[in-house]
Amino acid sequence: MTSVEAPASGSAGSPADGELAERVAAAAVRCPGVAGLCANEPENVVTYRRGAPLRGVAVHDDEVVVCVVTTLERPVFRTAETVAATVAPLVGGRSVHVIVGDVIADDGRR
Repeated sequence: MTSVEAPASGSAGSPADGELAERVAAAAVRCPGVAGLCANEPENVVTYRRGAPLRGVAVHDDEVVVCVVTTLERPVFRTAETVAATVAPLVGGRSVHVIVGDVIADDGRR
């Protein structure tokens, strides 16, 4: 199941969770309309792993949360749907929740 909603929190999991979070992050930022990832304070969408935490993706047992910064080049909801559809095949049956943490103009202005 894939949905576009806003539950979130940080996760501290196994090395496999860190690797999954990295794959999810890489796929999400390649989606049209995505300028990057963010942690969406205070929900703190982050995966703690060896080295620096990965902000913008939280891997849980039954869900993966992705928090994106979108641009105005396409409708925000459409961008969130694209991220969810792109990430879903990577997460092994977990539900995917996409949070739009910020929207910026195509020239980088908020």
